[in-house]
Formats: sequence, structure tokens, C-alpha cells
Amino acid sequence: MSHLPPSAPVIFSPSVARAAASAAKDWSYVDSWLLSKYAPLHLKVPAFERNPDTLKALLALAAANEAADDSRQQIADMESATLTKLNTSTSTTQDPSPSPSTTETYQEAKQSILTALSASLTSSGKESLNTLSHLSQTLSLPPSQADPLHLASSLLSLSTELNNLEQAQQRLDLLSSHITRATASIEKLLVHLRRDPGYSPAAGLAKENLEVQRRIKTLAGQTLPQLRERVANLASAVAGSDSGAGEEGGMVTVEQVRREQEAYLDLLRRKQELNAQLQAFQGLPPDTEQARRELEGLREEFRSLTSRRDEAFEGLVEGGLSPEKEPGSRGMIGNSRQ
Repeated sequence: MSHLPPSAPVIFSPSVARAAASAAKDWSYVDSWLLSKYAPLHLKVPAFERNPDTLKALLALAAANEAADDSRQQIADMESATLTKLNTSTSTTQDPSPSPSTTETYQEAKQSILTALSASLTSSGKESLNTLSHLSQTLSLPPSQADPLHLASSLLSLSTELNNLEQAQQRLDLLSSHITRATASIEKLLVHLRRDPGYSPAAGLAKENLEVQRRIKTLAGQTLPQLRERVANLASAVAGSDSGAGEEGGMVTVEQVRREQEAYLDLLRRKQELNAQLQAFQGLPPDTEQARRELEGLREEFRSLTSRRDEAFEGLVEGGLSPEKEPGSRGMIGNSRQ
């Protein structure tokens, strides 16, 4: 029972055993027929294709093939006999070229042979012959390749191509589903980002950007030239000190390097002090007149607060502290100090 799968359970039944024996005999016949027809290719029916439907189709194909072989053999025998007769009749004449009557006789003999073969075929033989002709026509095979070997090879090639196309279609379907899910996720995220106010720019961002650009232009127009000038002065001073040191001793000593380092550190401290002084004027406008007016206004406000603090302190001293007025007085003192 080689046609049965290895995992099939053993069935102890006379009818099933007879059916299995008959199927094994049929499969043996089919295997021998395939081996005789496709010996160079060593074709065998795969294990997963060994089923009753495949066996039935292969048996029908084998029967049709044998019937076609018999018909072809009969045609070959009749053609050989006809050619022998034609050669005999031609050899008796002096003219070596065939006459029109000889050609017509050959065509009539061929047509009669084909008619006789077609009439002698059974219904299954005719059906098998028509199937082979339709198959060769469907596969676009020339008449010289309309034999079972080429037909089987073409069918296997088509089956392989069909399997590859089906796998490619499955991969494309899977990729399309992934792309669809990714697109839906991206669209959902985009909707969330558009609705979330945390991802939208601030209301005054444009104004702040303009203010930062104005400060950058101010620094580039006023502060940077001064810094460049100071760097140039320092570079010239260092170059002068180097030339002087070269003229004095011809080489730089450790003491000279120490003095230059101290001078450099003094310049850095001076720079930090100047930066601290400039920090106090950070909030002032770049225009000198506007800055002066704003400074005068702040001084006037400071004087007013100072006078209010003094008046409040004098009122407290003259009137004395009472328990009811103490919290309010402390608040006033705190405000005046501020």
C-alpha cells in the first residue's frame, strides 16, 4: 500500500483490502507507464498527489496515450506500405519526377488512412485525441512538439509559474495590509497632533522671534565690533611684548610667561566686571535717550517709594504700635522696604 500515507491506520477489512490492492496495482501500472514515457526526467507522482482523483486522471491519460500510440503505429505502417507501393510504381516509369496522378494518389491514400483510423477509434480514444490536440493548441506548441513529453514539461512549467504567482500575490496582499494599517495609524496620529494644543506654536512666538532678531542685530552692530577691536588690541599688545622679549633676551622666559598670564587673567576679570555692569542695563532699550528717560522714571519711582517708607515709619514712631495695627504696620513696612 505504497500509495497510502505513512500515518494511515491499518484497516482489517476484505473489501478495503481488495480496493487497496487494486489501487496499488493501478499505481504500479501508472508508475511503470510514467517511467517508460519520461525515463530521462525520472518523473514520479509526489506523495501528496497520490489520491483517487489523480489515479483516475492518470489511468485515463495512459489509456488515451496507448490508443494514440496504436493509432500512430497503424498510420506509420499504412504510410510505409503506401510509400513502398508508390516507390515500386515510380521505379517502373522512366521519368524520375512524380506525376500529378502519383501525388493525388498519395494524398488520397493518406486521407483514406486517416479516415479509417478516425472511424476505428473508440469514443474514449477520440476524446483523448481531442484533449491532446486542444492542450497542444492551448500551450501554443508547434506540431513537432505535440508529444506527451513536451506537453508534460509545459504543464509542469505552467504549474510552477502559477505557484510562484500565487505566492507573490500573497506577499503583495500581506504588504498591502501592512501599508493600510500603517497609513491608518499615521492618519490617526496626525489628527491627534492637529487637535492637541501642546503641539501648536505659542501665540506670541512670532513677536518673540522678531525681538530676538532685533537683539541679534543690535549685538552684531555694536558689541561685536568693540569685542573685535579689543581682540585686535590684545593681539597687537601680545605681538609687541613678544618682539620686546625677543629684543631683550632672544628667548621667552618662564617669568615673562607668568607676567603675560597674570595680565591675561586681569583682562578676564575686567571683562567679567564689565559684563556684570552691562547686565544691569540688559532690559533698557538700545536708544540712549529712551534708556535715559526710562532710568530717570525708575529713579523718580524709587524716590517716591523711599519718601512713602519714611512717612510710614515716622507715623509708626509717633503713634506707637498697637496690637490691632501691628499686622498692617508690618505689611506696610514690608511694602516700603520693597
